[in-house]
Amino acid sequence: MYKNILFATDLLKEHNHLTEKAISIAQKFNAKLYLLHVIELPASFQLAQGLGFTELANPAKDDAQTVLALLGENFNIPLDHQFVEVGSVKEHIFSKVKELNCQLIIIGSHSSVGLHSFLGSTAHATVNHAPCDVLTLRL
Repeated sequence: MYKNILFATDLLKEHNHLTEKAISIAQKFNAKLYLLHVIELPASFQLAQGLGFTELANPAKDDAQTVLALLGENFNIPLDHQFVEVGSVKEHIFSKVKELNCQLIIIGSHSSVGLHSFLGSTAHATVNHAPCDVLTLRL
């Protein structure tokens, strides 16, 4: 059923626990698991990048790649299954799903009030617009 699974992680404090759940799900389906972290920059950074200041995102991306590599090493997820992108979370998730031919997106949800807050705005957008199945994990 699921051969390729994309786990979109925000690398917050619960990322180890959620990664364990994503790995367990991938193992049950004998699927490949890919990790994706997207750094969504504030509008002011996007404007600066539009003006040619592209180096602004590099320190944050380098830090995220280091954290993701440690996470991957801890859970035996190969480097070629780990991705850090800068830009729109939703667009990068959907792009990776298409590129990797994923049949399932796993994403964490950690908010608690209202519809958008029930899932979180990223999870809500992903659930409503994804080109494949989406599983949300609660913290």
